[in-house]
Amino acid sequence: MKIEKLKIKNFKNFKEKVFEFNEQFTVLIGENGSGKTSSLDALAVAAGAFLEGIDGVSKRFIDKDEVRRESFGRQSFEFQIPVEIEAWGVVSDKNHHWVRTKKSVDGRTRGNTKGIKNLAARYQELVRSGDKSQVLPVFVYHGTGRLWAEHKSKVEFKSVGSRLDGYIDCLSPKSSSKQFLSWYKTYFDSKQKFAQEEDKSAILAFNNAITALVKEWQEIAFDFVENDLVGTYKSQDGTLRFLPYRMLSDGYRNVIGMAADIAYRCIKLNPHLGINAVTDTPGIVLIDELDLHLHPNWQKNIVADLKRVFPAIQFVATTHSLFIVQSLKASELISLDEDTPFQEDPFREGIEDVAENFMNVEDVERSNEFLERESVAAEYFDLIAKGQSEATNGKVKELKERLDELELRFSDDPAYVALMKAERASQPKKI
Repeated sequence: MKIEKLKIKNFKNFKEKVFEFNEQFTVLIGENGSGKTSSLDALAVAAGAFLEGIDGVSKRFIDKDEVRRESFGRQSFEFQIPVEIEAWGVVSDKNHHWVRTKKSVDGRTRGNTKGIKNLAARYQELVRSGDKSQVLPVFVYHGTGRLWAEHKSKVEFKSVGSRLDGYIDCLSPKSSSKQFLSWYKTYFDSKQKFAQEEDKSAILAFNNAITALVKEWQEIAFDFVENDLVGTYKSQDGTLRFLPYRMLSDGYRNVIGMAADIAYRCIKLNPHLGINAVTDTPGIVLIDELDLHLHPNWQKNIVADLKRVFPAIQFVATTHSLFIVQSLKASELISLDEDTPFQEDPFREGIEDVAENFMNVEDVERSNEFLERESVAAEYFDLIAKGQSEATNGKVKELKERLDELELRFSDDPAYVALMKAERASQPKKI
């Protein structure tokens, strides 16, 4: 399942807003209070229409507190009705359009969701009849409260349940590690005792998802003494040691927790896919503040890593990170501060340009290296504009040599190199 377009009306701080999403990854940026988290909440409401057709899982409706208010002075406000979440998407290679509405403040969430709700009910019927071919879409919402710390309580064995248990609390932003830890403990124990191929495939698919994202934490297993996931951690100095999940830093637990929860739900929903459950399960994953607790080196690669590890999933995330924005194509970026889509790809820009041109940061302090490049280029092009050339002015030749040296030194900045080459190529040749 993928959502291609979303229209929001009177939802939280949005009077009316239309979004179009990249089929694999979209990152939302904007000032604090611009509506990034509200956008994810609206997507959760839209995706929640599917869960209306699934029994025994928590639903996602439009809450009273999500109805937009219009203020009329300090002493009064009015709820703005109706609230509408309208979506266009693709499920099982077929186009669907549905609307969820709230027509009174205390009323129920209703709307035209019959098509997608019936589709989910049909999937549920197939699963319960023993059909093992139907691929179920995964839904996940990871909010800013994800620290994955509540697992300090004892991890219990989990009884075998329905594939549909993969939808339990899936659209709650209050992420929990209890489900995937209990599931992993149970499957790991079964793998050790019975060596069934299904158990082996599930554990391998789960482990691969984590180790592909976190290369410093490998050889994952469940330690029944620690009562926790344990892996071999490689520190910066190359030292190897066994560390339980709970003792890792917030940054590691953040990424591992996200990967583990997504992988667990993919495997739970589609066990018949075996080792390919993680890579072949489609669906929608929402992540608020993707950069949470991540070092800039990790921020630069996290989008590419998630796309590589979960290639069939559509991600929509928010961020304040310049480094995440710099890793994107224009088609993967939406700014809530801008009325028109970006035309230039952020990954072609320097970090200062990303801050200034994409994140609207004012008075960006430029580095000494940037100022040097700017000064040399300005002086060189000024002389060229005045009709000077290497043949008539030795200063032009000297500046050209300095530009060549700067291009070599800053060859890891493709935007700068391309700009300099284009500018110099556009200058008229002097005879």
